[in-house]
Amino acid sequence: MQAKFSSTRDMLDDDGDTTISLYSRASAATRRSEPGHTEHRTPSPAWRPVGLTLLTLCLVLLIGLAVLGFLFFQFYQLSNTQQDTISQKEERLGNLSRQLQSLQAQNRKLAETLQHVAEKLCRELYNKTGGHRCSPCPEKWKWHGDKCYQFYKESRSWQGCEHFCIAENSTMLKISTQEMLEFAMPQSYSEFFYSYWTGLSRNGSDKAWLWMDGSPYSLELFDIIIDVTIPRSRDCVTILNGKAFSKDCRELRRCACERRAALVKPERVL
Repeated sequence: MQAKFSSTRDMLDDDGDTTISLYSRASAATRRSEPGHTEHRTPSPAWRPVGLTLLTLCLVLLIGLAVLGFLFFQFYQLSNTQQDTISQKEERLGNLSRQLQSLQAQNRKLAETLQHVAEKLCRELYNKTGGHRCSPCPEKWKWHGDKCYQFYKESRSWQGCEHFCIAENSTMLKISTQEMLEFAMPQSYSEFFYSYWTGLSRNGSDKAWLWMDGSPYSLELFDIIIDVTIPRSRDCVTILNGKAFSKDCRELRRCACERRAALVKPERVL
């Protein structure tokens, strides 16, 4: 009887342990399911390198931005300095350019004054000696006003004289002013009645007298003597002994040419 009781007690003890064990597990499960009881888990070690990498990248970006800002500030200061330097150089260049223009203008005035003095002195020497090495005309040409004149002894037709003067880099004589008239007419005096062709002509008896450059003849300067008793055409003008005559352009007369004088060289005046 006692042995049976012991066996029963053992079975109860076993059941009790089982019951207590089941109760303990249920209690633990209940505690885990309650909202007030939360577990604090530590972060997984695998995320730490990623966080450090991101932090490092952020630091690198911040440092890069700082460096870029510093470089931009330095470049801005350098740009302003260079701009100021360029402005100063441009201002200096402008001042130098104005000074150069002023010196050039003064130089031109001095050159013009020197040229005027040299020409005036050369004319005095030329008129006194009947010729001087300072003359701006070719050798044996006569200097008058701003032109050079040559009265050749060879006789040619009017057209022949035109071609001859062109070959001498000149044109036929033109008398368009009173001063020129007073110079040219005395050149026409000849004891052998050698007259000189001028550049005055016309295309027919009913046409106007014109100089070679197309300018009209002025009646106020001189008269043209026309011999109406001779039936031949007289459409070209010569000068002889201070008078002007209309002659046949095919007749042989001496050539009178003119050309523009060169500048007087100051060094040849001395």
